Amino acid sequence: MTSLSYTKQSLWQLFDITKTNNEARLLEADLWAYRIPKWYTIQAGSLKAIPNSLRESAELLVGLKDTTEEAAFEEAFANFIYSSNAIEQVGLDKSQTWKLVREVLGGYKTDSDEEWMATKSKVCKDSMTRREVVQHVHAFIFLKSYLGRHGNLSKEGLLECHKILTDGIPSEDGDSDYQGVYRQCEMSVGDPLKNRYGEEKKVAVGADVASLMRVWIEDFNQALASTHDPIAAGSNLKIRFLDVHPFLDGNGRLSRMLFNALVTAYLPHTIVTFSENKRERIKYLQSVREALRTNSPGIFAFFALKRASKASLKRLQSAEAKLKRQDGGESCGANEDSYEKAGSNIEEENSPSEEKAFNAVYTLRQLKAKLSLVK
Repeated sequence: MTSLSYTKQSLWQLFDITKTNNEARLLEADLWAYRIPKWYTIQAGSLKAIPNSLRESAELLVGLKDTTEEAAFEEAFANFIYSSNAIEQVGLDKSQTWKLVREVLGGYKTDSDEEWMATKSKVCKDSMTRREVVQHVHAFIFLKSYLGRHGNLSKEGLLECHKILTDGIPSEDGDSDYQGVYRQCEMSVGDPLKNRYGEEKKVAVGADVASLMRVWIEDFNQALASTHDPIAAGSNLKIRFLDVHPFLDGNGRLSRMLFNALVTAYLPHTIVTFSENKRERIKYLQSVREALRTNSPGIFAFFALKRASKASLKRLQSAEAKLKRQDGGESCGANEDSYEKAGSNIEEENSPSEEKAFNAVYTLRQLKAKLSLVK
């Protein structure tokens, strides 16, 4: 089994992009990249502004220098691991996953299976479900670390990431020697990606996988280097990845990690979780199935944009509530009008700290209004 060790680095630092070239880029939605339901009413200009609003939200939250944001991000990371496993019906339940993820993040390593089974038996009696959580965490950390060191993705890096993700975990068919190797066999994909009529999804011919993935990696690196809409670019790459299905198992989890690795290269600390509950999992799978069935990644892209906006709104609401508590609840303003009217008098009436809180909450509310259009 793969032995992993990591330089001690906080999860927050690993997903921090403030020192990269991506920082100054203006983001805007690629309107042609989204398939929006006819009943959904949103103006083109509002849609175009969403990616940059997501970026502004992330940067604002970082700028507040609130230590609780780091803890909240670790919780979001743990929730991603749980939900990604839950989609595939593997891993532990939410509370057990969060507990184990915190242990892994404590030093990016855990006890051996034997040690864990001896001391943690009350958490879970099945070491395999535990391993599905641990390896998922290790794989995501490896992927972000690899991209941070090298600046791009290589075939070797992708294969190693898959090897870490599936290390010690047999495939659904019981194969224990598939880790970190492109598949060469033919396959169809059943649950959870059967289409709405029950037929299995045909994926790329085994002999074509290597060449298709060579092009895919090139396109991923191009998007990593420059894109004005990371949500649309990541969605397109995710659906293409699933269409190829390069590995015997683990494709869904790896596709979600790759999507978020790209998104967080532009939107710091913004991990998109696709299935917080059973209802959301159904919506996620429906969007993926329809995107694959109709060859329309835009179907999934719009779903992903809504999920990203919802995640950002949740963080903004939490930050706003905390700022208002710190300021005594009322001085930050009880409604939007108080912000509009007080703007010209802020320097005279407020101290520097009050002014910062005032401006932060005002900006938070502006961003919330924009993101609420697609939540």
